[in-house]
Amino acid sequence: MNVCRILLNSVVILTSLSVFAQPTLLQKYGDLDTAISRVEELELEYGQNSFALAEPLAELAGLYSEHGRYDDAYRALDRATLIIRRDRGLYTREQIPFLRQKIENFAASLDWENAREQMEHIYWFYLQKSSIVAPNLIEDLLHLSDMHLRGVNEDFIIHQSYHFRRAMTLNWAALAVAEKIHTSSDKRLVPIIYNLLKKYYLQLVAVNHGGSLGYQLREIYPGSNLVRSRSDTRKYFYYMGRRLLNQLAAIYVDSDNSNIEALAMVSLYTADWQVMFGLHAEALKSYRNSFKKLEDISPNLVRAVFRSPRIIPVSDFYDSMSGVIEEDNTDSVTSREDSKNSYYSLIFLESGAGFPSLGQPAEFAMSEDILSNRALFTFELPGVNSEDADSQDFEVKPFSKAFDAEILEIDNQSLAQFEKFNSRIQDLSFRPKLIEGVPKDSEVMLEYKMFSRLKE
Repeated sequence: MNVCRILLNSVVILTSLSVFAQPTLLQKYGDLDTAISRVEELELEYGQNSFALAEPLAELAGLYSEHGRYDDAYRALDRATLIIRRDRGLYTREQIPFLRQKIENFAASLDWENAREQMEHIYWFYLQKSSIVAPNLIEDLLHLSDMHLRGVNEDFIIHQSYHFRRAMTLNWAALAVAEKIHTSSDKRLVPIIYNLLKKYYLQLVAVNHGGSLGYQLREIYPGSNLVRSRSDTRKYFYYMGRRLLNQLAAIYVDSDNSNIEALAMVSLYTADWQVMFGLHAEALKSYRNSFKKLEDISPNLVRAVFRSPRIIPVSDFYDSMSGVIEEDNTDSVTSREDSKNSYYSLIFLESGAGFPSLGQPAEFAMSEDILSNRALFTFELPGVNSEDADSQDFEVKPFSKAFDAEILEIDNQSLAQFEKFNSRIQDLSFRPKLIEGVPKDSEVMLEYKMFSRLKE
């Protein structure tokens, strides 16, 4: 939270980020040679250090990166950055897009040593040279946070905890800036809060797995050797998540006109959170509470929302049932019932082997070329009897984990791959199919796509 305090107290006022006052001088040619020739023509026309070259050089760098010429991309970006600094000042915010592109280029080439160095530089820039009113600061902080999550998967194992902690710090800083600019009740805070919630879940998974990463995340501060117990850390993550969920609810509470549907959706996400921490009795109450409130709004919509299981945490927070249904109709990863049998079809795509419980975000999609293996599972999600759900003494069985998982297809039929996939499927948690707010038995067919480790 030190980053938040420094950002909030900063008095440095920077020049606003302006749009380049120039026409588009370089098209994004598919033909790299043509693009290089065009940049050379621009150099002859405007001079090698002209401000007009900055954007075309960045576009050329993107083409270099697409063709695997990462060193050439870096040199083009370095030139563009120097041109911007020479023309607009050493600490101008107009260099930010180029610095971000440098980080992405290093990451694409798996050069995480230089990526970390560049990430530290831009982190310092946000910390020391940015003010709360700086345009795009929230977006910049969240982008760097997401790049650190990518580093969890792709960088060396010894740097995973560093990336995790930085990702959390930057996400909290983005929230602090957003609260300062928009107030704490503004709906623009919702995706920032939900991103934080998901990061606490990922840390929970790491702590549950143990090992060096789990140990480092339990340290009170890095290298301190002052370590919380695993149970205390789990409690800390759980209550931080509940705090964030309460903050979401507070956004939709209005003394004159509260958003009842959005509050019921928060209750649904609270149930998911309880499920992920193994609190099934509490989750059952939250699911039923959410279902009843949503059913009062629209019985038809609520059946559509709860008719099939989902992998949790879901990727985004939706404050309406129509938002969920609209996403289901456009997102192939979301569950759908197979018309030919009773199975519900789901897909889980890892973002990398460095931290396989992290699903792949669309903005950091990896090439199918590095897909290591895939397996097709069938399994059951157990339900709960309605009579038992009404009993105060009933001990709810886990209804969020795969039971009797069976591999139907696998690319590499080795014992090691079978064991790895069977272990991975148990790491996933599911929101069950709900009828009248009560989990019901369901059969699921899941395609699990696994990626090879990128760094050894």
